[in-house]
Amino acid sequence: MRYTIIGFLIIHSLFLLLSCNPKLSKKTAPSLPKNDLLKEKFKLTAFVIKDHINIRKSPSTNAQVVFTLQDGETVQITENKNGWYHIITAEGQEGWVRSDLIGPRNLSKTAMARALNDSIIPNFSAQLYIDKNHPYQVIYLKFNNIEPASMDSYVKKIVRLYQQKVYPGPVTVHIIKNNSDGFIKDYHFKGIGLAKIELPVLPVGILKTFKINKNSVKLQIVIPKKISKKELLSLARSASQKYGYPITKAEIIVRSALSQKCLLYYLEDAYGEDYYFDRCTPPAS
Repeated sequence: MRYTIIGFLIIHSLFLLLSCNPKLSKKTAPSLPKNDLLKEKFKLTAFVIKDHINIRKSPSTNAQVVFTLQDGETVQITENKNGWYHIITAEGQEGWVRSDLIGPRNLSKTAMARALNDSIIPNFSAQLYIDKNHPYQVIYLKFNNIEPASMDSYVKKIVRLYQQKVYPGPVTVHIIKNNSDGFIKDYHFKGIGLAKIELPVLPVGILKTFKINKNSVKLQIVIPKKISKKELLSLARSASQKYGYPITKAEIIVRSALSQKCLLYYLEDAYGEDYYFDRCTPPAS
């Protein structure tokens, strides 16, 4: 009886990412007013990458909070003012948010978990849930029909994909009984990478892509207007300074948002910094 009650309470509250708020996955990128030609050129689709972030009336922590957004919601970025993005939601709401709280899709655990659950998990005849009290670190799997001898193999494959796509840190898996609210078995997996990564607050430009590979990061920043080489270098340095141990290498590419021309390639690693203007990659050695 005790396990039945506990199981019911857990399952009832586990739809943080995949069952609650289903409208979130159906949202599309909002359109900007047709007469706003300047902003139309520079709009960039991005995702909320933190839970419950405040959107403010103006670019300041002292400004009024006009609404909040959750991890995984889609917005359009139209401007960066001193480290604050002006954003428009799918419903047409507008406001300002600090630039390190909005990023590319692959940094939104909610968006990536939903994509995994929609596209890959059904191939295993399973459902995946995220623990509300220990999000991403603890997950639940419920198989529709599976032979006990195949369970270990299926769980390992699912968790490998989950860690690659959603959360690379240590993961605990609870297997839920089919047609029941009890548990069958628990699994524990070591992490395969950094569980938490922060973004820099960009004084200018918009973060378009972010990649992490073991102990290195690679950022691509687009800027909507021409700035001097000194300002380009300052932008790259300020972004690189966000990262220290265990990150040992930071690559930063700055492009023009209009022409897509590479304006700067910047590298900082254990040997110091190196940079090249008007390039996307370092010159061949």
